[in-house]
Amino acid sequence: VASLWPWSAGGVPFRTEVVLAHYNEDYRWLSNWTGRKNVAWTLYSKADEIPYISGVNSLPLSNVGRESHTYLHHIVHNYDKLANWTVFTQAIEPSWGYLIGDSSNGHMNDGVTFDDYLKPFPDGRDSFFIMTASTQFPKAAQATRLGIVAKNLPDEGTTTCPKRGSAGWSEWWFFPDHPHLKGGDMLDFYHDYIALDKNEGKPLTLSFVQGARFAASRKRIHSRPRSYYSRLLVKLSKQVNPQEGFWMEAVWYDILHPEKLQSQSALCELPVLLDVMDMGPYVSESALQRSLQAARAR
Repeated sequence: VASLWPWSAGGVPFRTEVVLAHYNEDYRWLSNWTGRKNVAWTLYSKADEIPYISGVNSLPLSNVGRESHTYLHHIVHNYDKLANWTVFTQAIEPSWGYLIGDSSNGHMNDGVTFDDYLKPFPDGRDSFFIMTASTQFPKAAQATRLGIVAKNLPDEGTTTCPKRGSAGWSEWWFFPDHPHLKGGDMLDFYHDYIALDKNEGKPLTLSFVQGARFAASRKRIHSRPRSYYSRLLVKLSKQVNPQEGFWMEAVWYDILHPEKLQSQSALCELPVLLDVMDMGPYVSESALQRSLQAARAR
């Protein structure tokens, strides 16, 4: 199923297309956003009943592979006719905050609005990523951007990484039941499918977008050939919740930036990863308060 409507108006491609991955989310928020000039809305639904929303092209899709399967499907089937600027997002209403295990999270960082994603080439950038989490493999240690768990911090906003560097993150924490640890070898997957190089067993730290919401230009998406995305799509098309579907959330920046792989150089300045970490399922309140106090003191 390709996104064919409404791809263009009068033969002129829309500047922006929003691609939504839907399963059972409340989609009524979309009625406040559709109808904007030069923005097309395509919702791929894996629900039993496909929703109808005025101004939105709703298409059925098999319930496999999580949201990244949806994104890959759109790229593969529209590779030669992608919009100038494509926003990829889960169908949950964008709103501030994140709490692990809560499916109603809006996954927005403080100082960022959904409008920011819809504007092509912000500050000349050909992609728009707001990194709100970091993970280190094979440990699957986690660090959280403070702007997604606290409001009104200094210097938060639309920068890819916190302006305050390592002070913009929580302390590292670890949760043995985290989805990144459900099975398989993330390092093998990353090097085989993402970096396309040899797994030498070195630890890998990835900063990523909690909730997999990002935007990219057609040229940026075309930095990888269609065959690259097709191979990933096949990998994610076999199960409802494949392990790779959870890992994919952490690798979209590297997929779209082959010249800036995080296996080669760090994207964000992060806290030092210690041997002893806070135990999850989330950063503890005491550790969070320490990080927040340090951030506000700067």
